[in-house]
Amino acid sequence: MNSNERRRSSAATEFLEVVVRPKKYYKAKHLPDHADRDKIIVSSGEKFRILKNVAVISLAMTIQYVAYQGTLNLQSSLNAKEGLGTIALSCIYLSMGISCMLLPTIMIRLLTCKWTLVVGQVCFIPYIALQLYSRFYTLIPAGILLGVFAAPMWAAHATYLTQISQIYAIITSSQMDAVITLFFGIFFFAWQNADTIGNLLSSLARKLSGAGEVRDTGQ
Repeated sequence: MNSNERRRSSAATEFLEVVVRPKKYYKAKHLPDHADRDKIIVSSGEKFRILKNVAVISLAMTIQYVAYQGTLNLQSSLNAKEGLGTIALSCIYLSMGISCMLLPTIMIRLLTCKWTLVVGQVCFIPYIALQLYSRFYTLIPAGILLGVFAAPMWAAHATYLTQISQIYAIITSSQMDAVITLFFGIFFFAWQNADTIGNLLSSLARKLSGAGEVRDTGQ
């Protein structure tokens, strides 16, 4: 039996004692009489919840990035006046780069992966919605907000998928590397499809509105 797991029986339900590190990132029950707080208790049915969560995260990322990527691809033409679109994109990636070095570990420890993902995805909404009212004083702050919280969101995705892969591999007696590869493959398949769909929608939008049309930013 692997040293990282111990099977227990309770009535008809089998439970597994699993070592998870970092312990705070995956919320589950601990043994009340166990001193090792890195160990959690999960039922054998946990594998179905894990598969459901992988599907939900992948679908959420697809929907989010269809909207975001489609918007992103139009910035240099849709908000071309005075370089608003390009400046807003620069703010997104500059703030994301700085955030990568400072926020991910802090946010994941304080909020856990789940709420870091929620906060990160919510922060995409203002930037996407404000395309309907694109001004320097709206898009640039929204872009900075998106960039700051996108970095912890991506780190939380990677951390969560790695940890549930560890638990799933123990529950199903599978190779951990194979499970990690499978879960990340599903996730990035969904993400890349979102990129493709976003590109197609942005291309269609340009054709319908007239290529080369420049929106007045009111400046």
